[in-house]
Amino acid sequence: MVKCDRCGEEVYMPFRCNYCGGYYCSRHRLPEFHECTGIQRGQGSVNLGSSTGYRSSGPQYYTPRKRYSFTSLFRFSERELRDLGISLLLISALPMSMPGFFRFRPVIMFGIVVIFAAAFLLHELAHKFAAQRYGYWAEFRLNTMGLLITLFSFISPLKLVAPGAVMIAGLMYGDDYGKISLSGPVTNIAQALVFLAAGVLFPSGLMAALSYLGIMINSSLALFNLIPFGMFDGAKIMRWDWRIWLVATAVALGLYLYPSIL
Repeated sequence: MVKCDRCGEEVYMPFRCNYCGGYYCSRHRLPEFHECTGIQRGQGSVNLGSSTGYRSSGPQYYTPRKRYSFTSLFRFSERELRDLGISLLLISALPMSMPGFFRFRPVIMFGIVVIFAAAFLLHELAHKFAAQRYGYWAEFRLNTMGLLITLFSFISPLKLVAPGAVMIAGLMYGDDYGKISLSGPVTNIAQALVFLAAGVLFPSGLMAALSYLGIMINSSLALFNLIPFGMFDGAKIMRWDWRIWLVATAVALGLYLYPSIL
């Protein structure tokens, strides 16, 4: 067992920070949660704000934010592109471990892979672009524990997609953190709604099958990330505004249950 460098909790499989090299429990794995000293490009540690998520009016507490221009949102470092590429390769291969996958028609197999990859990629890019839009440094990074969980999914009936996460640095408002966290699940909900509309327009045939898969994959990923505790997006959204979390969770759950009640 290894002790978390932040709180001292003993954990069997600690998270190793890619920036400072320390080992942390799941609650303190992100740089903003363990006052990481290794982020050279960041602007300081993240401040989660009050439990209500409202901003303090004191100018000494928060620094002004510099919003990124539209074109700067689409800049990626070489390391980030490498980590995203590795993640996409793993996630694209993950559906192939599903029972009966290779009995599908080739176009269905290709569709499943694309839906899986898009659900993950757009979720993470939503976090990145939302954080950058608010003026924070944000890049995707692979995570050792997440990689192990994703690799375990190849032999497990439960498929968990968590090879890494978007790391964010900067003095952060509580409501900004909630909005950035919300952007990922909302992106999956939006994709599920697009597939729902496609299924309504094309109720039979190939498009109907892909629509069903798109709804299930994206709604499942949204619900998974909306879990309201630990390191999940749901915990950060709850800390900001529980009503928004409730609405997002209800919509994702409704989409998840929709195919079964048809």
